[in-house]
Amino acid sequence: MTPSDAALLQLVRDSRQHIETVGPDTESWLDRLEQQHHGLRRLVEAALDDDPPTAAELGSVLWIFWWQRGHMAEGRAFLERTQAVQGPYREMVLKGLGTIAFRQGDTETADKVFAERLQIAEAGGDGARIADACADLSRVALRRGDFGAVRKFAERGYAAARGLDPRAIRMPLHMRAAAARMEGKLDEARELYLESRELNERLGNDQNVIGEDHNLGHVALHSGDRDEAERRFRSAREWIFNHDNAYLTPYAYLDAGVLALHDGDLDRACRLVSVATRIFEETDSIPDPDDRVELDSAVATLQARLGERFDAVAGQGRALAPDEARALANQR
Repeated sequence: MTPSDAALLQLVRDSRQHIETVGPDTESWLDRLEQQHHGLRRLVEAALDDDPPTAAELGSVLWIFWWQRGHMAEGRAFLERTQAVQGPYREMVLKGLGTIAFRQGDTETADKVFAERLQIAEAGGDGARIADACADLSRVALRRGDFGAVRKFAERGYAAARGLDPRAIRMPLHMRAAAARMEGKLDEARELYLESRELNERLGNDQNVIGEDHNLGHVALHSGDRDEAERRFRSAREWIFNHDNAYLTPYAYLDAGVLALHDGDLDRACRLVSVATRIFEETDSIPDPDDRVELDSAVATLQARLGERFDAVAGQGRALAPDEARALANQR
């Protein structure tokens, strides 16, 4: 291994603790990986050919980078070649492959590898890993509309995390909130999202705090509290744009579009929703299940109300440059 490759490998190893659990310095570490993207791609390719265990180690960390920074097709291709490598990193390789497959809308693959990952976690007896694996399977159940299974996996994760670091209950708690939201139990969803937000704020997980503001905004809008929705959406959007967060960026446009639609500003709503749709397509991803409902509902309403104008207005939105799109989202 050349000195430059050894330095890249060490960078990945050093980044694990900073990106595996979201914290205040996660974005800066993802930035460092982004700056070395070309070299990391070459390093993983070489490891796949010459050193599969090292390739598995790299994949067990870099899947987070590939997912969060919009390199999912590249990441999935690497992880699919790495998943058969036995050893201590296989569990997280499976989690990474399942997460990216889920984000791409491949629910069957996600379900399969998440279930396999749960078996490995259970064999190891690590409660935090079991809780996290249950949360992943809960997310798959949510996409399928099986709310009973969502709650079953979430509660199983809660039980596994009992008495552990509070980080272990973070995702099961979030999944309970998402299930309540999709079931229309808005008061329960709000209570759980607020609990999740408070936990993430206490842990210093800024991205997850912003994610829950996004979710609370939609709950508020459906509950008739437009002012809270606007406040939550604005807070989330400002953070997302300031941090240039690739994963959350389409949700910022979706939020602004849904609020504009609520206010009756149809053309602006259509342009913003179309920006969100374009970004999902460009990054080979689909929205979370609860946000898929918001997106589909907004598109259907806009098509009905704009009629023959829909395609033209949507095309205007899809053609916006990044600065133009941000300016449109920030309009009040």
